[in-house]
Amino acid sequence: MKFCTFELASGGEPRLGIENEGSIIDVQRTWPDLPSTMLDFLDKADEYLQLIHDQFGVPHHSRRMNEVKLLPPLPVPRSFRDFMGFAEHVETSRKLRGQTVDPFYYQTPVFYYSNTLNMLGPGEAVRIPDTTRKFDFEFEVGVVLGKGGRDLNAEQAEACIFGFTILNDWSLRDVQFEEMKIGLGPAKGKDYATSMGPFIVSKDELEPHREGTRYNLNTRLYRNRELLRENNLNTIHHDFTAMIMRASENTMLYPGELIGSGTIGGGCLVEYQHLGQDFLKPGDLIRMEVEGIGSLFCPVAED
Repeated sequence: MKFCTFELASGGEPRLGIENEGSIIDVQRTWPDLPSTMLDFLDKADEYLQLIHDQFGVPHHSRRMNEVKLLPPLPVPRSFRDFMGFAEHVETSRKLRGQTVDPFYYQTPVFYYSNTLNMLGPGEAVRIPDTTRKFDFEFEVGVVLGKGGRDLNAEQAEACIFGFTILNDWSLRDVQFEEMKIGLGPAKGKDYATSMGPFIVSKDELEPHREGTRYNLNTRLYRNRELLRENNLNTIHHDFTAMIMRASENTMLYPGELIGSGTIGGGCLVEYQHLGQDFLKPGDLIRMEVEGIGSLFCPVAED
């Protein structure tokens, strides 16, 4: 299933939806015993999923896509840990700055906490802050937890995954690189906004693409009409199972937490500076595609 959070184009309260043949099912109007928010749904994800499967034949209360506005599918995650899963991105970024990769990177997944309160939905424009001259994006995939636990093993960590979404971690590179000289961060360089969506695709939908603990899913990244890079999620060095295990060490995880993959190789403009790609400008449109998950459109607002 493909879950979303939406509001009517005419306005109103955000609601939980399921994409179905080009329309959006209003979950609570169709199944009154279910919650109206994604976060509340995740608290009892297995129970609620079973109810939907058992009763999917009931008449649906649906809206056409042109009648709704899609919001971030999980508007306020309980937490947001962003990892550095893809070695290609780490290696390329370090090399272009004249740095090497610490061997510890290859041994242990590492993350920073990002802002859960500035999530943007698909197609929602972002403005370039006045405090940066090097505004960038990061093409990532996010995992949404539907179960929790502490000190998880691999099997338990895998069972925590509810579904997958596309993330764009907007980045103020000049701010980020200056503050990280102190040995702490990133902080304000990553505090601005994260785009998410358009859907959270339940794990079972991607099962045909699973290869052990990795997923064989093609990715494409576009800036305006230019294809910047094709890649595949199976190139990840630290997979999502390893990330969840690491996050759970000595710490209780809960449903509704968000895990970011880190930037897919070739998934940000830092990696193209030597090829003449400028940082983002007003009016740019970034499109991120992941096979089986969808396309996330991320416009940069005009001045």
